[in-house]
Amino acid sequence: MPPPRRSGPDPARLTRAETKARTRALLLDAAADVFAEQGFAGASVEEIARRAGFTIGALYAHFPGKDDLFLTLFEEHVSHHLENAARIAGGDDVLATFGAYLTEVADEHAAWSMLELEFLRYALPRPELLARLAERWRVPRDTIAELAGGGLFGANGDPRAVATVIMALFEGLVLQRRIDRAAVPAALFSDALRWLARGLVSEKAGETRPG
Repeated sequence: MPPPRRSGPDPARLTRAETKARTRALLLDAAADVFAEQGFAGASVEEIARRAGFTIGALYAHFPGKDDLFLTLFEEHVSHHLENAARIAGGDDVLATFGAYLTEVADEHAAWSMLELEFLRYALPRPELLARLAERWRVPRDTIAELAGGGLFGANGDPRAVATVIMALFEGLVLQRRIDRAAVPAALFSDALRWLARGLVSEKAGETRPG
C-alpha cells in the first residue's frame, strides 16, 4: 500500500518548525499527485507549488528542484515497503506472505513503477543524479541483505549478492505480471524465493562435500 496522506494539527497553532514541516509535507503530496497525473517529464515545479497552495519561492525554500522532490518521494516509498517487509519477516509462513505482498505491489503500484522507469531513463545520462539514485537503492538492498544473512530466506552465500538477486527477481516478475498476469500467478513470487534458497543451499553443500 502507498504511504498514507499527511494530516496534522490546526495550522494556526503550529510552531515555526511545525509549519516548515507541514509545508514540506504538502509540497510532497502535491508532487506525488502531479507526477502521477503528468509523469516526471510533464510535471512542473510551478504546478506542484500551485497545487500545494504555495509560491514557487516556497517550493525552492524546501527543495532545490524537481529531481529532489522525486528522490524524496522515492525514499518515502522505499521506507514504506521496508516497514512492511519487517512486519512480514516477524510473521508465519514468511515466503508465502512475501509472495502475496509482492503480488499486491505488482497490481496496485503500477503508476509508481512507471514513474521509476521514467526517472531512471532521465537519470542514466546524468552521472551525478544516477549516483544519487543508486545511493537510495542501497537502503533496500542492505535491509534485504540483513534479512538474507539472518537466514530469513534460508539463503547462504554473500548476503548483498543474494539481496541484489532477490530485488532483480522482484522487479522482473512484477514487470512480467503487468504484461501478462496469467503468466505470473501470485504463488510464483514465493516459489521463486524458495528456488533461490534451495539452489544456494545445494551450492553450499557441494562446496563443503569432500572431493
